[in-house]
Order: sequence, then C-alpha cells, then structure tokens
Amino acid sequence: MREYSEEEIQDLTDRVFLAREQLQAGKVHFAAHLADDFFRSLEAIRLRADGKVDPRTVDGRIRSFTLAMVAMRQREDAKKAVSLADIQSAYFDFLFQQFGAFYEPMIKAGGNPGQAGRLISKDPKLVESFIKGLPELAQVVKEFWNSIADAAAYHLQDGTQLKATFAGDLFPAYWENAVSTAGLYVDTIVLPCPIMRIAPLLHVMPPKEFVSMLVKHTFTAMGYRELATADISPPLALVVPNPSDFEDDGRSALMAECKPLICKHAGYLFGRQFESVEDFQEFCGNLPTVENVLAELKGKERLIFDTEWGSEPKAQLEHAMKDVLFPGLDPKVAGNHVFKACLGRMPQAVAAQRNARHFGGTPLINAETSWLHYTWMLEYEGAPVRGDEKDRTSMHVVRALMSETGKNLEWLGNVPPETVLQIRKQGLAEEVRAILGHGVSDLIGINPDNYFRTADQVVENLEQAFRTHQKAIAEARLKKLKLFGIDVTQCVATGGLAVAAALTGSVALGVVSGIAGSAGFTNLKDIKTKFTNIVAEDRARKLSPTGLLFRHVRR
Repeated sequence: MREYSEEEIQDLTDRVFLAREQLQAGKVHFAAHLADDFFRSLEAIRLRADGKVDPRTVDGRIRSFTLAMVAMRQREDAKKAVSLADIQSAYFDFLFQQFGAFYEPMIKAGGNPGQAGRLISKDPKLVESFIKGLPELAQVVKEFWNSIADAAAYHLQDGTQLKATFAGDLFPAYWENAVSTAGLYVDTIVLPCPIMRIAPLLHVMPPKEFVSMLVKHTFTAMGYRELATADISPPLALVVPNPSDFEDDGRSALMAECKPLICKHAGYLFGRQFESVEDFQEFCGNLPTVENVLAELKGKERLIFDTEWGSEPKAQLEHAMKDVLFPGLDPKVAGNHVFKACLGRMPQAVAAQRNARHFGGTPLINAETSWLHYTWMLEYEGAPVRGDEKDRTSMHVVRALMSETGKNLEWLGNVPPETVLQIRKQGLAEEVRAILGHGVSDLIGINPDNYFRTADQVVENLEQAFRTHQKAIAEARLKKLKLFGIDVTQCVATGGLAVAAALTGSVALGVVSGIAGSAGFTNLKDIKTKFTNIVAEDRARKLSPTGLLFRHVRR
C-alpha cells in the first residue's frame, strides 16, 4: 500500500475542504446521472485523529474533482488580484515611459508610425541604441506578461462578449485602426503585444529594418492607449500577447501539428497525394523553373504568395522568386518557393485559429492573403474522407463561399475610433447594432426542429441575412444618414462574405468574413447544425459558431 507524506496529506485535506466549501455555497452542480456516485464517494471520506483526511478513503473521482476546484479557485484569485484595466494601464504606462520621448514629437508634428520608423532607422546612433537596449527591454516586457497574461486570459475567457483576436500580421497597420473597422460589430478586439512578437526577429533582420519595424508597430500600439484604458465594460480594445508568443520552441511544435494541412494544401495545388512534408519538399526541389511548376500545377487559383501580385500563377511565382528562402533551399529553384509558402502560410492560419480559441474569441484578419489561406485551412481541416459522399456523419461539412463575382457586401467601416468609443460610453452600442445588423437577428433561435438539414441551406440562410444587412447599409448611404455621429456616406466600405459549416460532433465553424463583423452573432449560441439522422440526444447538444472571421478591404 502506498505511503503518503504529510505534505501530500495536507494538500489533499485542503482540497477536500475547499470542495466541500464550494458545494455548500452552491457553486457546483452535477448532472443527475452523476450525482449519486459522487456523493457516495464524498461520504466515504474519513478523517484521521488530527483532523486531516485519510488518503486511503479518497477515491479518484474526488481527487480529480478537488484538483478542478483548486484550479477554479486559482483562476478566480488571479482575476481578483488584477483587473484588465490595471493590466492595460501598467502596460501603456511602460510603453510611454520607454518610447514617449520619440512618440510625442511624432504626434505634435502630425506624423505617423511608418514615418517615425523610417526616420529613426536612418540615424546610426539611434539604431545602435535601440539594438543595444532591446534585449533588456524585451526581457522586462516578457516578465511582465509572464506574471499577468494568465489573469488577462481568464478575464477574457470568462467574458460573454463577442471577441475578435487580431491575426495575419505582426500588428494592425498604422493607417487603419482596428476599432474603426470592427468596433461597431465586435465587443472586444484583442491585439498582440508588438514587442513580444518582434523581439525574436532581432538577430534575423538587418538592424535598420528591425528598428524601423519595431518603432512602427510599437508606436501604432501606443495609439490604442485611450481605447484600451477607457472606463467601459466590456473593454473595446486590449493588448494581450498570444500564448504562442511565449513559446521558445513553439514554431517546431506548430509545424508538427500543421504537417497534414501542409500536405493537403500541396495536394490541392498539384493534384496529387503527398505522404509527408519531406515528400512534398523533394517534389518541389525537382521543379527548377517557373514553367516546370506551372506544368504540374492543378489548383492554379490557390498559388497565391501575395494578393497584390495579381491573380496569374506565373506572375505570382515570378515575384516570389525574388524572395530569400530558408537555409538549404536553392532560391533559383522555382519549386522551392512554393514549398516555402506552404510551410509559412498554413502554420500562420492554424496559429490564428489557436490563439482565437485561447481567448474564447474569433480571428480578425485584415490581410487578404492571410484571409485566403485561413479559409483554405478550414476547408482542409474538414475535407471529406474517402468513401460515400452521402455519409457525412463522421466528417466536417465545410464550404466557403465568397460573395458573387463582381459583387461585394457593404459594411460600415472606417468609423473614427473616438466615435465608436463615445457610442460605447453612452450605452448606445446595442441600438446601433440593431440598425446596422438588420437581417442578421433573423438567425437567432434557430433549432433542429425547424432548421434545414443540409450544409447548403445553412450557407443560404446566413448569406440571405447578410444580403439584408447589405441592403440596409446601402439604403442608409443613399439617404445620406448620420447615425449617432457616424456619417454613413463616408464610412461605407466593402468586403466579401464567406461561410463555413461543421457537422455535429465537431467544433462548429461558422466563418463570416466582412469589413467588420456581424451584429447579432453574440446571440447565435442556439444555432444547431444537424445534417442527417437527427436523434433526440443530439438535439440537446448546442453548437455555437466559433469561426467568425473579419477582414478589412479598403475601398
């Protein structure tokens, strides 16, 4: 029989009494079919003469339960110890202490972070100073987030508001505030810490380019201070690093996870099956010229390195041939550039999804190229297994629809962030969303009893709601309305719509891409997608869309 140390017994005693306390306070409830067994286990616990529990009387059910109670207590204690407002105030105070001497003159001169980055990078002494001081600065920032990031994540995870996490780039562009494009549709926008993301690039970039990038993104982040520290609940914007920003070996772990997706993307491009990433690399290494690649290419529309390079595969590849490759890859071999792109884009898409789930939110992607690869990643995740196509009970049904050729959805974007902030402070957000989100609310309350059973119908219903939304925005623009300080005529922008559905038993993927997002989706937790034999027990399972995705397309 195992011998327990007094330390172990004391820990188990503390956990058992904590569990009893939580039960007596009514903070824990059990399903009817589990309650009897649990309470029998609880009643079987005996105390020693010294008042501590006899570990031999505590079974596995109670041990696991008490561990969960301790985790919950630690979580609540962490949230009570520091608020999101305190975290943001401390973070931005630090940024302004370190960079304020450069940031304030930029603001007074009417400049922007991009100009400031280029100007500072031209001064050799300033570049040397930044490079020399960055390791210590980055370490301080990392220690700060190491001590506080969990508490910030707990606050966000437990929040019921609609959250969107920025993805697709190091930080939002300085010329378009994320709150301007998504703030009217999303409750809280979670932004990464630029220093945490950029610091690891110190030794892989030329000093001047590194300093320019660091200044540009850090100064852009500093511009969110008023929005992140505003006294409103839920917060409009927050800076909180992604979990992957802490992982020194995170890249290798992410790559291992993404290998099947990389092979599926490669398979789509070349119309053949690749057994491994190594198999794909060998194949690409045997395609020395652009013509060789094009001759093998089957999914030509997905050979996209950068959407700004046009839609022709040849032009895309010719542009890509100018880029630097990983060590060991010959840059003169055209196929190697395709290999590099696949190895970079699929992990980026998976990271966007993983980080969003960590905060209980959904990705906000404003880079067109990143958006495309994200939607393809979702498709590859839910690609049908081989066999009877009608048997969809064990696979995702994923379908991404871009808006009809030549047509775009209209959204209210580019709204001044101070206007969005005032709307929130005055408690008008729901009223504004009711107007701007007209049509989306029709989806609320959908259930299996009156819901069509095919993925196509799911898509059709969602798309129709957004078409109604588009019509409302278009009419408002024609009437030259001014709603709550928003000049609709000046702020209408356009974007595409994409929808993905998932089968029962899998993580729900309701993907919507637009200029900003979707009012009303905070209430879509009751959407249940059932596609074949809907049985009674399945009807009790509620699925909620977790893939709301927003991207901004400038007019």
